[in-house]
Amino acid sequence: MSAPLKREIISSLPLQMTVYFNAYFAPCWVTSHLYTLFQKVPKLAGFWITTLMLQFPMMIYQSISSDWSALPLERAVDGLQTIFLIFELIIGFFAVKRIAKFQYSKFRQQMAIKNFEKNNKIE
Repeated sequence: MSAPLKREIISSLPLQMTVYFNAYFAPCWVTSHLYTLFQKVPKLAGFWITTLMLQFPMMIYQSISSDWSALPLERAVDGLQTIFLIFELIIGFFAVKRIAKFQYSKFRQQMAIKNFEKNNKIE
């Protein structure tokens, strides 16, 4: 009989902070905050890819486009959100990489324990 495994949690505080502050600008991002808290790697990676492929290019286009006349307050808010997006992209990449590596090592460790127990059965 094996001893119960301790549950270790690894997450990224900087990513959680940027998503939290950005949630005031885009409320649908609150769900990504939950993904970072519970280490759901596929969903967190999906959030990162969605940010990279959809929201970031649209935000850059909206900020740079000269056809769009915006008020100074809109420009300031767009600039702040663009800064949040840049931080989320950079920090999110490393967070996904680190969490995936951690979960992979946990999986390998559990498989090694199971193989050891299977090969060394005590009867």
